[in-house]
Amino acid sequence: MDWLKLKIAEAIGGKQPINKNLLLVVGGVVATAVFLINGISTGGSEQQTVNAVMPSDQPIVKPASIYVHVVGEVNSPGIYELDSGARLVDVIFAAGGFTHHADQASVNLAREVTDGEQVVVFKVGAAPQLIGAASGGSAGAAQISLNRATQSELEALPGVGPALAGRMIDWRTANGGFKKKEDLLNVSGIGDKLFAGIKNQVTL
Repeated sequence: MDWLKLKIAEAIGGKQPINKNLLLVVGGVVATAVFLINGISTGGSEQQTVNAVMPSDQPIVKPASIYVHVVGEVNSPGIYELDSGARLVDVIFAAGGFTHHADQASVNLAREVTDGEQVVVFKVGAAPQLIGAASGGSAGAAQISLNRATQSELEALPGVGPALAGRMIDWRTANGGFKKKEDLLNVSGIGDKLFAGIKNQVTL
């Protein structure tokens, strides 16, 4: 310890050994300063670490899912899960697109699909056709399918225009298809008189 006393004495301008009490005071001050500096540095590091590992409380929103069954002239028929609000074009894309034989005009790619719906893509020339509609038709003529007909085919029915045909398709989509012919009476714009005029020209 003698050499330390000498060094401190030289540092303050003297050559005489310094008092032991003075040495203890100086040493205590130095130790206290070092302790405080280390404490501040450690505290800052711990605060930064805590801030860095704080979990995010942002909620993750996932769109609702629907299931659609697509059959017919697509490359991969089957049941597909899509986001709610998907369009028919999304269904066809999920199913690998149309085959070379598909009648693309038999489906409306722009319409929104619903959960549990079945989509049928017909082969060219295979879509149901209405025979004799222009002349009034008859029970023996080929009938149009309420659940598979395109809008243009529904418009061929007597008394059915573009707006009414669109409402028929909307009702079919919203209710999972027509279960009986009388369901037509639930479509806005179809009354008893119109129903009587077309019931023999349609089938399910």
